Amino acid sequence: MKLKLKKWMDYYVGGLLIAMLRPVVILLGILLRRDHTLDLRKSLLFIKLQGGGSLVIAYPGLLALRRKYPEIKLRLLTTTALKPFAETIGVFDEILVLRDHSFMSLFASAGYCLLKTIGTDTCIDFEVYSRLSGVFTLLTLARNRIGFYLESMFWRKGLYTHLVFFNRFSGSFNFYEQTVRLFGALPANHSICREHLKKQLSLPAACAASSSRRIVLAPACSELGRERMLSVDQWRAFFQRRFTTGPYPEFIFVGTHQDLDLSRRLEMELKAISPEIHTENHCGKFPLQESLRVIAQADEFWTIDSGLLHFARILGVHCVSFWGPTDPQTRLKPFDEVSEEVYYKKIPCSPCIHVTEEPPCRGNNVCLTLLLRGRGIDRQSEVPLPVFLPHSRSS
Repeated sequence: MKLKLKKWMDYYVGGLLIAMLRPVVILLGILLRRDHTLDLRKSLLFIKLQGGGSLVIAYPGLLALRRKYPEIKLRLLTTTALKPFAETIGVFDEILVLRDHSFMSLFASAGYCLLKTIGTDTCIDFEVYSRLSGVFTLLTLARNRIGFYLESMFWRKGLYTHLVFFNRFSGSFNFYEQTVRLFGALPANHSICREHLKKQLSLPAACAASSSRRIVLAPACSELGRERMLSVDQWRAFFQRRFTTGPYPEFIFVGTHQDLDLSRRLEMELKAISPEIHTENHCGKFPLQESLRVIAQADEFWTIDSGLLHFARILGVHCVSFWGPTDPQTRLKPFDEVSEEVYYKKIPCSPCIHVTEEPPCRGNNVCLTLLLRGRGIDRQSEVPLPVFLPHSRSS
């Protein structure tokens, strides 16, 4: 199923179901007077359906909860795309997968997952914007149902027993971690997360030294917010600024099969700078964990706002990242142990992803273009703001 259809279903079908269920839930809450004390009993279900990077951002909190309550069964409801992320962080006892490649498979798998999770003691919904995740949370009949709210909590009241404010302009890690603090778990520090992740990846205590400097480059991201990606021209501008003379490092590309065309074009750009630059392209060849093993052995990791970046930061690799449609302060938790270069220039229309339904530039990411041109912008009036004009037919 395409992302646009999934969003449509979530908004309209989810909205209809909430309107139907909410009055009944409020009435039953008054009549039943269930005990909503915040303690964990037997099982805890997390829901995360979009954005593997967000699951990694929540890693310190999830690991803390796992360590504090080893006897509690932790389960995750997620999608096929996020399953590798969940398996990699290694904190869940069971991962339930919604197969969302078609409507029928989604409906069937949702029914199966609901039967498996009805009666769970506590459910934490990590989806900030989804309506259907709220409906699923409610249908589990969990004693405690914890979720987020944004500017308004009207539609979420009743669906959840406890609501945590989610400020889109602050670090998202704060709010994921707040949900586990409700149960007395303090987020794990960077060194604990790093050692746990290295164990999950079966990495040696020290990586073997390489004869040449190695840079791993992941130029793409998921379909959720492709505006985050740099174009070939934008990458070329950074390459030319970074490399004026040799010796040149070795470049290794990682990503999915969909990233292969872009990575090959970037290989050509690097060869145009110097034929001496050696490249390897593993896009579409490696599963997530193997790509992370490659990143762990690199000297540097270059990327955009992506899930791989959050893994690389935990692994302690020097990271170079580019931001524009998203604000790094809302995604990157400060770690003293992390060495990184973060490229971001605040302009009035940034951030736009997760703030507006469709970015005003329609993918022509002005923020990244201005950043890589190296223009000194000190006053908002100097920024040519994109204007969103809806498509219309001529009269």
